Amino acid sequence: MADADMRERVNTGIPGLDEMLRGGFFKGTANVVSGDSGTGKTIFGTQFILEGAKKGEKVMCIITSEESKSIVKEMYTSFGWDLEEYVKKGLLFFVDITDPSLRLQKSVEIAPSELIKSFKKLVESKIEEIKPTRIFIDSIEALFLAIESHYKLRTLIDDVFGVFRKHGVTSVITVGAMYGLDEMVEYGADSVIKLGRIIAGNNLQRSIYVMKMRGSGTINEVRVLNISDSGMQVLAQSPYLE
Repeated sequence: MADADMRERVNTGIPGLDEMLRGGFFKGTANVVSGDSGTGKTIFGTQFILEGAKKGEKVMCIITSEESKSIVKEMYTSFGWDLEEYVKKGLLFFVDITDPSLRLQKSVEIAPSELIKSFKKLVESKIEEIKPTRIFIDSIEALFLAIESHYKLRTLIDDVFGVFRKHGVTSVITVGAMYGLDEMVEYGADSVIKLGRIIAGNNLQRSIYVMKMRGSGTINEVRVLNISDSGMQVLAQSPYLE
């Protein structure tokens, strides 16, 4: 097996973050982005797959809780990102699991673990059909919240992440910092990035840090996460400075 530092890297598309990761994500890894509501998780994942589409790669966005059209409109309105352009070019694919035609909705007749197995099967079939290089799941807690057994939850998470690794797809998976689910999802990830907010004096700063990255060193600092009209970028400064 090749040395970890020799493995192929995938850049994130987020200025300043690849430096913190010492070159970007490793190809074919499952990367979790965790944070409270409003910290920028959806922007992060969208910017990640958009970077691939701009390079001519096929990328996929899996929606678990809101319609894909809402994200397309939101990202165009906020940042001028014309995601529809890449859909028309056959580079960006949305999979909305709330779509009734996929028959994957939660219902009283479906056990939570069976729902996850169906989700895994759907994702694998879409990967084999589309052959994307990048996948963004926004977000995963909608699928796993109903699983009560920690052992079963960890096993199911590993199964889903294993699909990405098996097919060499680099994935970003967002999870909210609630109910302790984030810790379970983070455990099975190859890397974990934490987004947050910090009060410094009279200022409210967005923050980002790399909690873990298997097989690689990282810059072990909390840095400022800036969101502007052009998107997200990491600044080489601490959010704790007034």
